[in-house]
Amino acid sequence: MRKSYGCVTLLLDDLADWRDTDNQQDARAMMNQRNCPFCKVPAAKDCEHLALAAEGRDFVRRCVEACEGQQAWNLLCHRRRHQENRIGGWASEHEDFTWLETAFCEEFLQHLTWFGGMDHEWRSGPRPEQGGFWVLLWSKNPQRLWWELREELEREGAMPAPSPEAPPWLIWLSPK
Repeated sequence: MRKSYGCVTLLLDDLADWRDTDNQQDARAMMNQRNCPFCKVPAAKDCEHLALAAEGRDFVRRCVEACEGQQAWNLLCHRRRHQENRIGGWASEHEDFTWLETAFCEEFLQHLTWFGGMDHEWRSGPRPEQGGFWVLLWSKNPQRLWWELREELEREGAMPAPSPEAPPWLIWLSPK
């Protein structure tokens, strides 16, 4: 099947995951489709190196679920919020890792042995409201990546909070 939308032509027959509830077809159209960095297979073909494909807004939650690290994640987030409150306030950039995929990746994934890379892909459905921004997480061994991420979350959550340094505007209140 071939559909044209202005200057974009989508070939839907080759895509395995199309979901069109009106026509009961099963494939998902993608623009800017990414290939596996290891075996070069398109992400839509369910490559064994694709650890996760999730909408951007669900990426962090899905990573935590995939590694079965919800308890460690909740503890880690609680400790970091508590630490921020002790230092003198909350700043949004300090909690970006809880929802922003790039911040989460920098903080918890990039240094892991089994991390293979992260890509972004626009996936569109048959109706405009079914389109979305997807994040692809790659690994040579996804199961080991999830085990390693869980260990990282547990380690980070178990670390004692560092003693806070007085903010610069409180220096005159902190005798040394």
